[in-house]
Amino acid sequence: MTNELIALMFIIVNFSLVVLSYKLFGRKGLYAYIAMSVIAANIQVAKTITIFGITATLGNTMFSGIFLATDLLSEKYGKKAAMTA
Repeated sequence: MTNELIALMFIIVNFSLVVLSYKLFGRKGLYAYIAMSVIAANIQVAKTITIFGITATLGNTMFSGIFLATDLLSEKYGKKAAMTA
């Protein structure tokens, strides 16, 4: 399996989990997703891959999902909710 395919799978899974946790649990679901993602990103950071000539870690995709979750919190519930996360 190529590194690009692995990274694409991680990105799809992460963004799907953000949407699913928001749809099912709302604000508290995003809080829980952020907490779990920080833990998982610290574990995944050990796997280094090269994507299109750029060296990256799998933890980078988790942090993009965290950014999306905090952005959703900020847009929907305000700055205070995003800062709480």
